[in-house]
Amino acid sequence: MNNHPKIALLKQEVYQDLYVCPTTEKDPAAILFSSMGRVGPIGLMAELNADFYIIKEEDNYETQIYRKVIPRIANDLQLLKTQTLDKLPGQEFKCPGSPFPNGKFATDCRKIDWSTYDIVISVNVSLPTEIVMQYPHTLFAYMIGEANLATGSAHFGYDVTLNQMARGIVATRCGKVDFPYTFIGGHTLENILCNYLRRPSQRKGIFMEINSTTERPVTHYPLHFEPLAKAGHNIILHKQKIADNLQSIYDAKYFVKWGGRTIRGNSVAEAVSLGALAIMNRNEVIHKELIIDECHITSMDELKNLIGLLEQDHELYERLRTKQRTVLQNLFFDRPLRSLENCLQEKRQCKSRRRYTWLDQCFDRLCFIRP
Repeated sequence: MNNHPKIALLKQEVYQDLYVCPTTEKDPAAILFSSMGRVGPIGLMAELNADFYIIKEEDNYETQIYRKVIPRIANDLQLLKTQTLDKLPGQEFKCPGSPFPNGKFATDCRKIDWSTYDIVISVNVSLPTEIVMQYPHTLFAYMIGEANLATGSAHFGYDVTLNQMARGIVATRCGKVDFPYTFIGGHTLENILCNYLRRPSQRKGIFMEINSTTERPVTHYPLHFEPLAKAGHNIILHKQKIADNLQSIYDAKYFVKWGGRTIRGNSVAEAVSLGALAIMNRNEVIHKELIIDECHITSMDELKNLIGLLEQDHELYERLRTKQRTVLQNLFFDRPLRSLENCLQEKRQCKSRRRYTWLDQCFDRLCFIRP
């Protein structure tokens, strides 16, 4: 395809993350900073001019799958129609970017002509199967928010399941597709922050990845970061509000995870796109492809020595930043987009219209029965 496809990104009004704004909002910074927490696939809007919709909850079996994604808070998610995330039980420490609830901007999916889009991407399952089947020339994809079910094959009449992986695998046909939750290019977030702040990055200090500690909210760095502090490095802590946190990473020189639990690595992608150099043990990151060989460390001594070397060698620092950005652009933007374009092409070249039979329905329901 010579031109990028026209894309719509959807989430349900009961989804506990991402942007809270009207579809008419087209400023990437305004969309991004309205998020309840994570950056998410902002590259769709910032780089591809996609439209974002909040969809009213439907009662169909498939659109209720979100209840199986995080069952312990499923009932509380109903509150998001009228309240912000920090009003939910157990979420009081959160600081959502928008003062409005999802429901304020929620749209009836039946009032939208989905044929005007080449590709429709839903976080969880926002659209009922009956709607999906009405548009044979539009590619419909879903991405389960926690990537904990329905990632092996597409269900409910959808063409594609996005598995939140970014291994560089380019899909040639519909089905399972590598597509990260944080869909961004090598400079996407830096460009957004630079345009918003109207200044370059300060490039100072070490931003500590939030999962280096168990404290929430984060108010101080853990003891295992003390060697870096004693070496004279300023340790920058995670902030709850997304705009403040992204600005902190934008101004940081390094993005370090040391200790704590294994992470998926969306925060690493964000840091690289913001221009910070990510340094950590790649074996503690699912998206390990982002940690280039030169930035893979396995001990505090290695970490201190590498940062000490980079502080003395600016050219090396810039080479490593460029290398990380190139990897990010390839794995988190170019290849996932090419996969979707290939799937769209395959669907439109198919001579027979896809059907969703009662057998398909029975199979899908059996797949989601949990003991």
